[in-house]
Amino acid sequence: MSRTVMGYWDCPVCGSKGIAGNVMNCPSCGRARGDVQFYMKDGAENSTREENERGDIEYLNEEQAKEIGKNPDWYCSFCNSLNKDHAAFCTNCGASRESSESNYFDQLNKRKAAEAAEKAAQPQPQAQQVKKKSRLPLLLIILAVIVGLVVYMNGSNTQGDLRVTGVNWSRSIPIEQNIEYTESDWSIPAGGTEVSHRQEIQRYDQVLDHYEDYEVQKSRQVLDHYETYYTYSDNGNGSFTEVPHERAVYRTEYYTETESRPVYVPVPRYATKYTYTIWRWTRTREATAAGNDHDAYWPETNLAADERETTPRAEKYTFTVVDEKDARRTWRATEEDWRKINEGDRMTITTQRGSGESWIVDEKGNHLIRVYSN
Repeated sequence: MSRTVMGYWDCPVCGSKGIAGNVMNCPSCGRARGDVQFYMKDGAENSTREENERGDIEYLNEEQAKEIGKNPDWYCSFCNSLNKDHAAFCTNCGASRESSESNYFDQLNKRKAAEAAEKAAQPQPQAQQVKKKSRLPLLLIILAVIVGLVVYMNGSNTQGDLRVTGVNWSRSIPIEQNIEYTESDWSIPAGGTEVSHRQEIQRYDQVLDHYEDYEVQKSRQVLDHYETYYTYSDNGNGSFTEVPHERAVYRTEYYTETESRPVYVPVPRYATKYTYTIWRWTRTREATAAGNDHDAYWPETNLAADERETTPRAEKYTFTVVDEKDARRTWRATEEDWRKINEGDRMTITTQRGSGESWIVDEKGNHLIRVYSN
């Protein structure tokens, strides 16, 4: 069952605090109760308290509760005084209630809305404004770095006054030999010839043998008791209404159950394993040729009766250059372009930073021959 609780208010004129909610005038300065907000000791509107947290609450008896009533006070439109719901005229100035346009909650909500709007309209702290202003230079720095990086990646690295000191080539042809292998497996592949066979364990199957019991500890939540807690709501007239509620309190209960689990044993599974011979083409060697001139040719393979050429053939064409500091570097080119390069040639090689492409260029920077790092 709900009960009525005494509320309190503070005088907005002289600052007196903790004035009982059924007092209509400040006991210190005599001013009528005006624009105030009611509160509970050590609590607030819609607060929740446990059974043992209500020692400071002052309950009103039936006569006091009837005197205060349940409805909120109304505001006098002329002197801004709060008056009891049952008062037909303002106790401070005598104005009729009919001229009242709001009650306690209306004024409280307006005040809270005004405070929120005032807080939102306040200027930001100086530190935040400085931080906001500093973003533009930072963005300009980032933009400059990005532009610089783009320009750098689109640029090139040029090696000039290079002299060709040699040209080289190499070619190779992979060769396979037909070799007989002896192998064993659970089946004979196409082309294999059986030598022998025998029974062996191919795998182990897990087969159910029996079930065994074991105990498992479990837990569950069971109802232990009910406890009472209380909520409070502002009546808007200097009092609060206390409403009791009940909630279930559970405890953890432990118990043991017997469960069964299967037990498996490994059982060998036998199969026929074959030993067989099989011929396979196997890469065994390469026929190679190389030189330091432009007379590139493919080598003789000199195939035996059990050999054959395979793919892919490999070919490589390179040239070596030195700079003015005698630093050497070898580059690759296609055969067609490589044949245009001769020992003693002078050249400039430019490498694009972004793509990594390298070219022999003329004095105007035109790409002549594509080259590759060796």
